[in-house]
Amino acid sequence: MLVLAKPPYLRWLAAASLVLGAVAWEFSERSTEPVAFASRTIERGASIEPAAFVWRQVPSGLMTSFDPTGSTATVVIATGDPIIAGAVTGGLVVPKDWWTVPAQVPLGAVRGSAVRVVLSDGYGVSGLVVEPSRDDSFGIRADGLIAVPSGAADAVALAAASGDLIILFEP
Repeated sequence: MLVLAKPPYLRWLAAASLVLGAVAWEFSERSTEPVAFASRTIERGASIEPAAFVWRQVPSGLMTSFDPTGSTATVVIATGDPIIAGAVTGGLVVPKDWWTVPAQVPLGAVRGSAVRVVLSDGYGVSGLVVEPSRDDSFGIRADGLIAVPSGAADAVALAAASGDLIILFEP
């Protein structure tokens, strides 16, 4: 009886079609474009150097491709995540005739954030975060840098040295 049974031709045809379709898909020319992916964790406020990312090919139209070199991360970018335009901001340029002053920059302020610097006598001046404060591996907070106009740089530097400086920023 087994010899007289009909072979499963339809199953063989379906399996062969599936294999041929997979081979055709594998060797087809799909358009791709390079996109930057983080090769290590990039902290918020850190400048992105070429060593911080690798280029990988992804299908065209999936993400917008751009060169993130010199930009600043506005969020933490984990290892292996794509670097998208919404996660970075352009390079920071300190305005001409401004001076940078070391100060305790508030947590959450990133490079390029606009700040208001207030001295103990109530005098206030607009500033710009050049480098945010960072905690080292021992939990000790290191000073960051803020840029202020040259007319206020002396007063801001003296207030920062004496600990009488208040830095306000809008997150």
